[in-house]
Amino acid sequence: MSGKLWIGIDGGGTKTTAVIGDESGHLLAVAKGSSGNLTAISTEQLYTLINELIDQLLTKTDAAFTDVEIVYAAMAGADRQAEQQKIYEAFKQSPVLEKLKIQSDIHAALAAGTWGREGTLIISGTGAIIFGYEQQKTFRVGGWGYLLGDEGSGYHLGKLAIRSVLKANDDKVPLKPFQEKILTHFNVLSPDQLITKIYGSPNPVTAISSVSRILLDAFEEDQIAKSLVTTVQEALLELIESAYSRIDRTKPVVLHGGLFSNNTFYEAFTLRFSSRFPDLIALKPIISGTVGAYLLALHESKVEVSDPVKQTIQQTWRLLEGEIT
Repeated sequence: MSGKLWIGIDGGGTKTTAVIGDESGHLLAVAKGSSGNLTAISTEQLYTLINELIDQLLTKTDAAFTDVEIVYAAMAGADRQAEQQKIYEAFKQSPVLEKLKIQSDIHAALAAGTWGREGTLIISGTGAIIFGYEQQKTFRVGGWGYLLGDEGSGYHLGKLAIRSVLKANDDKVPLKPFQEKILTHFNVLSPDQLITKIYGSPNPVTAISSVSRILLDAFEEDQIAKSLVTTVQEALLELIESAYSRIDRTKPVVLHGGLFSNNTFYEAFTLRFSSRFPDLIALKPIISGTVGAYLLALHESKVEVSDPVKQTIQQTWRLLEGEIT
């Protein structure tokens, strides 16, 4: 094929996804690879990963790399300039370098909600963080990790859920149905066995976070579950309170992450959010961070993302997203 093309890459902790499209918003192909988190892989591994994704996309579209204008790689762990420079150094002998733009995956997540424009991002996934981007300046609140922070996150919710099981055991009271499901989830018969199971897990943070969906399923039926979810939402609102003076009220607040993808959590949270911050408008992205990275590639080339382009992006993304989920 002929014509200019743009590539967006979104590197996360478990997988990296990429998309290629033209200036009219036609997304033509997607590709998937392994983890793109710089805290988990080397720059050499990242170099191989990005090249493999580019090759996949070019093969699927029968395009040449000369057709590509920008490769926008939004990678977890690449928020500091020193880390970005290491990646650029890895590509110094590659033709990809002159077209490569490295940024944090947070930028792509924000772009997915603002169509590449400025605004504020609230992430509530395994961790929790607020990120703002305005007039080429950024701010961050939270994001201190599971040992020092992450209040308002899936990890926080999972930890509270597991603690409720242990407290019930200490108090010698019967377990609630959601607490019994936590034991089943970890394939143990009693609360005391949770200690060995969780502390012996290869990734305790992920193991603990995974429990959050059990609590959300019980949100409407169980008062303890509802109380714990409310505690986590309150912690997230307090995080927003800390960032409030720096948030641009004229721009949207994008809600992103695993907890917000749960409708029960999202609806309960937005009611509390609107009551606490009536001058802020919250929204959930209708496209992925991968497409957000593609949008940032278009903006890098000063391509206008008009309403017809947005519609085309949404339509073509619906046709492709199933290939990488």
